[in-house]
Amino acid sequence: MTTHTADLNPLGRALQADAERAGWRRMVVLSGTPAWCRDAARDLLSGAFTDNATVLWAGRAPPAGTVAAAPDGLGRHLGTEMHALVIDAFDGLDPDGLGAGVGTVRAGGLVILLTPPLDCWRGFDDPQLARLAVDGYDTSAVGRRFTERLARMLAEDPTVVRVREGGPVAEWQALEGAPGHPGEIDDVDCVSADQARAVETVLRTATGHRRRPTVLTADRGRGKSAALGIAAGRFLQERGGTVVVTAPQRGAVDAVLHHAARVLQTAPERAEVHAPNGGVLRFMMPDELARSRESPGLVLVDEAAALPPHRLGQLLREHSRIVFATTVHGYEGSGRGFVLRFQPVLDAETPRWRHVPLAAPVRWRQGCPVETLLFRMLLLDAELPGIDDAATASDPVVVRTLDRDALATDEPLLRDVFGLLVHAHYRTRPLDLRNLLDGPNLQVHLLWRGPDLAGVAMVADEGGFEPAVARAIWAGDRRPRGHLLPQGLAAHVGVRQGAACRAARVMRVAVHPRLQRQGLGLRLMEHITEAARGAGHDVLGASFGATTGLLAFWWRAGCEPLRLGVRRDAASGTHSALVVKALTGHGGDLIAEGRSLFARDLPAQLADPLQQVEPELALALLAGLAVPQPDERDWLDAVGFAHGHRAYEVAIGALRPIALAALTGRSVNEWLPAQECHVLMVRLIQQRPWAEAAAVTGLSGRPAVVAALRAGLRTIIAHQTPEAARRLVQEHYPSSSTTLPTT
Repeated sequence: MTTHTADLNPLGRALQADAERAGWRRMVVLSGTPAWCRDAARDLLSGAFTDNATVLWAGRAPPAGTVAAAPDGLGRHLGTEMHALVIDAFDGLDPDGLGAGVGTVRAGGLVILLTPPLDCWRGFDDPQLARLAVDGYDTSAVGRRFTERLARMLAEDPTVVRVREGGPVAEWQALEGAPGHPGEIDDVDCVSADQARAVETVLRTATGHRRRPTVLTADRGRGKSAALGIAAGRFLQERGGTVVVTAPQRGAVDAVLHHAARVLQTAPERAEVHAPNGGVLRFMMPDELARSRESPGLVLVDEAAALPPHRLGQLLREHSRIVFATTVHGYEGSGRGFVLRFQPVLDAETPRWRHVPLAAPVRWRQGCPVETLLFRMLLLDAELPGIDDAATASDPVVVRTLDRDALATDEPLLRDVFGLLVHAHYRTRPLDLRNLLDGPNLQVHLLWRGPDLAGVAMVADEGGFEPAVARAIWAGDRRPRGHLLPQGLAAHVGVRQGAACRAARVMRVAVHPRLQRQGLGLRLMEHITEAARGAGHDVLGASFGATTGLLAFWWRAGCEPLRLGVRRDAASGTHSALVVKALTGHGGDLIAEGRSLFARDLPAQLADPLQQVEPELALALLAGLAVPQPDERDWLDAVGFAHGHRAYEVAIGALRPIALAALTGRSVNEWLPAQECHVLMVRLIQQRPWAEAAAVTGLSGRPAVVAALRAGLRTIIAHQTPEAARRLVQEHYPSSSTTLPTT
């Protein structure tokens, strides 16, 4: 029989009844022209649900009576519950939104995709392709591998009901019975035994022995955030005080606030819930919490895997009652490997920590075929590739540039590649999978050691702008999309023709954690460097959240820092660093100009917008910079301070250039003790107040800081003093002259 919209009314009724009986959801693909698909979806829904049903419709023209969402706005509905989801792919398919939207649909619900005919979807100009386009590469240059792969999976999956315009209603099979829900639980606020156990454990962390944190892990839809909210509400009911919840974004804690307010029988405000007894649940961004001197009774960290390990460690050390929760296979960032990465910190700092996994879904029964298909389509469950235990470090290492057409059809390899990227970066999302397959200016490089996939890197081709455009970028009049490295070189570092160079930017680089510290990352970078040089690039570089460890890796790879962003990322707490290496003579000239500007700007920035940068990171950035050298008068005044009784305030003008010249030496850490380096940095270079300088360096107060400054200056004088200063020490401070080097 042929398909008319009227035919879909009974189909909708039958599919909904089947999904309700199984306790699962059903996915339906309606393919054809946009108008037919939209009419068909309305008819399907009218048969499946009453007028009171809540339908979330993602598209530019949602029908009246539905909950409207922008094509890329489904993430705002996380934590809500819907009877059905309609994604109008003619208005754009957002991978992140697909994952987030499906998670809102309850058991007995329908997930309806409106698409071009599946065998023609690759040729459709998806409006969301504009998100991947970069300046110089319009949407016609963006690949179609992601949607072609999705279409293939939707066409092959036996649980998907497919209806094509003008064709017969496809045969479909009833869902097999799912395992029943667990028995009744003795908790009026919780909907599963897992959730009740999580609430109990959180409250034990809040009220029991200190420094016994809890880690909750769960797939989406298991009630993890609700458990945090229920526990927070109960704690405030009983104890009052303050509970702080933090997450990478405020919207991520809506469910926490909602469920806490439900327990407290009040209404949540935008970022707070107030208990009748005066207690408060308050949201704070991670960097705000890190700076705060508040001592809440309990700290909840939701979507913890989307925060970098150093930030998690800081929160763990600063708060004795803390709970970390994260989605294991999610779209806010990846929890895969979270416990593995964070466990060494937990074991060292709080060995009696607890791990509570939540396995049972709360909106549908275990084994839902829609969830299984979604995980496959978006690789939400991609894990690290296996490592052959018989392999050895002597196995041959092979690096090659990947054919992405082949990657899109090699599902095991794609899963391994994405698993490596996910594990290495805490914010990998489904959109990153689409960019991996379709980004127009990307190359993907793989490193194999023996039989094992050991490393992967994504490299973007950027820059090459005409001189007039490059000048406009330098002046801040143009901001081309997708050219981070040359734009940063021009607009932020200040290299006038920086945007004219051709640049290869390493967007992601990852090495399997079991094979790290064996030089494989540098081998991968050597291959990338030669490929970029062969392609005619002038420079190669990267931008990343700066840590001393990452800077050390890029130094070893031959890249020099040219910039540190003046603002911290609110979630990670890191400043963005820009590192570059030259591939041509022209590139070398640009980098020399950039290093000169960095040497001029960084010392001043460290005393102003970068004053709070960690001294270890500041020292790593200063290394090798060519700064003005102190003159003879500076040295003489420094001798008076270090060996005599000249006051700090009198000698400060001489001490700063001497400290700066010493701290920029690449080998300074070999002869100047770490504490003296840090004292010189925080007081003389960053010019922090005395009390803060003492706190940062672990000293007791101003006298101890002054004593450490004198000791540091004596060490510098002993290693670097010129002849005039040496004579002055020998003449006026003979007891100290034995510490001076001989000529």
